[in-house]
Amino acid sequence: MKTFALLFLLLSSHNFIFSQHKFEKSGVIIITNSIEVRDKNSTEFGWIFEIAQIENSTKTKKKISFHVDMYYDGICSNCGNKEYQFSFNLEPGEIIKGNLTDRTSGGLKYFKEDKSRRIAAILSDLQLTAFTVE
Repeated sequence: MKTFALLFLLLSSHNFIFSQHKFEKSGVIIITNSIEVRDKNSTEFGWIFEIAQIENSTKTKKKISFHVDMYYDGICSNCGNKEYQFSFNLEPGEIIKGNLTDRTSGGLKYFKEDKSRRIAAILSDLQLTAFTVE
């Protein structure tokens, strides 16, 4: 299944939809954008992901930490799950961004929706809890 998913992502087209979420604290800005990944041969099959970008807009090094709470159809599916706690170190002015095909994009890529409805739940909200900047 993982091989199929990776192959699907590599052979698919990407469509940026629009900015979904924005979080700011102490000069750190986190923005997510929805990206739709489609099979080139189908208008019915596709996935949507939220891809995050973190920017350190300050002139000092920052350590960012947060927990991602993902709500599917209004219900938090991962609240309290330690696997969704992430930390990043950013140099002054540095920007990091999630990537659809990079498995090391932990904390920067979130599943939103399966357009073919094989997975019925849809990401209705995304919150950063325990968001700290040092």
